[in-house]
Amino acid sequence: MNVVQNVDGARLKFRSSWRDVSMPRQATGLSALAGVALLLAAPAFALASWLVAADYPAVLFYAFPVLAAEIAVIILAVGAGFDLRGAFSQLHPITRLGAVVWLATVLCANLIFAPVRAAAVPLLFITLIHASFALALWSLVTSRWRLRQRGFLYCAAAGVGLFGVVFTVVILAELNNPDFNWVGVGIGITNIRQLGFYGITLVGIALGLGAVSRGWPWWFAALSTAFGFWLTIVSGSRVAFVAAVIAGIVVGVLSERKQRASLAMLVTLALVTAIPTSYLLVPHESWGFDRIMDRSFFDDDMNAYTSGRLAIWKETWAAVLERPLLGHGEGQFRSQIVSAGNGLNHPHNAPLQFLYQWGFIGTAALALMLASTVRNLRNHTWTDVRLASIGTATGLLAMAMLEGSLYHTYPVMIVILCLVIANATASAAVAHH
Repeated sequence: MNVVQNVDGARLKFRSSWRDVSMPRQATGLSALAGVALLLAAPAFALASWLVAADYPAVLFYAFPVLAAEIAVIILAVGAGFDLRGAFSQLHPITRLGAVVWLATVLCANLIFAPVRAAAVPLLFITLIHASFALALWSLVTSRWRLRQRGFLYCAAAGVGLFGVVFTVVILAELNNPDFNWVGVGIGITNIRQLGFYGITLVGIALGLGAVSRGWPWWFAALSTAFGFWLTIVSGSRVAFVAAVIAGIVVGVLSERKQRASLAMLVTLALVTAIPTSYLLVPHESWGFDRIMDRSFFDDDMNAYTSGRLAIWKETWAAVLERPLLGHGEGQFRSQIVSAGNGLNHPHNAPLQFLYQWGFIGTAALALMLASTVRNLRNHTWTDVRLASIGTATGLLAMAMLEGSLYHTYPVMIVILCLVIANATASAAVAHH
């Protein structure tokens, strides 16, 4: 018997036989390698950027190890049967329309209208890799790799754990280095605040998958949640800390009532552990819990309270209105926005970032592509995999309203991973019922 289900607007057929619960040996091996790529992305990025970024800053700026992980997943997906044209043709017509308009807008904005084309082209390449990664991953996790959804989240979380270990070891090794940049850091991040990208990822996945666990898996989830909050607190970012809390709240609200006590205990233990231990690693005043608290109280000068964001947003909006339809292209922000001080690459606000880069047409097309994700939220079957995906994505999206988690390569990869898995699990639940 064939069951036809709608997966993010695509029609895929699954056979209700023993083959439906097992994967071919080749698909199993390739999916395992894809998981390894996701696992190694963060720690490889940390090590590579620390070792060679001084001589090759592009490794840090473009996040080459993370891009390599995405490209590896795409290649493995092709080996497992991914076909770009076939997968695209299976998308819902509205999704396809949004994708075509978005792609045309992105190409025009970067190749035709961008004032500094040399800065736009590398970021255009990265954007196209992200898009290919999303389509390849979606095509496989809704078919041959559908049994690997949980495993991919575990790999992403384990990768953050390894990143945290590498980060801590390197920082301890650099404590007596008077020339070390304690704000820019350069270990998988270009600013200490970006440590929150990794912390939120670990918090969201650990809470989502850990709420339903018992015994040692629950305690492992508690340790992972604590480590995620620890990374977030060490970053000294009030935005990241609040976003991690939001991720936990979202997981709690969407969970079954009987799971909420377990979630509350996980969060409580994590914070009770993470806050005091964060004081063990504060090599600079920009780090740690005290910085979060000091910057959390309102200031008479709202622009100062927002670390200059209000002025940046105002100037960015004015630039958006100069080219409202197709935007200025990627990689132009640093050279055009004076209030950014020639040191920022994005406005620290995702909607403004998209409007500036791709204009209203490109931003609307992106929203059209993501419409199915919003529709799927109406499905109230919340498995632990779906909870982890939505919680993590929500936390990173919340941070993107005031930071660059939809600009930097690693958090974008994680958001794509989580949205793809969330859509896949939601559609599978609909088919099951």
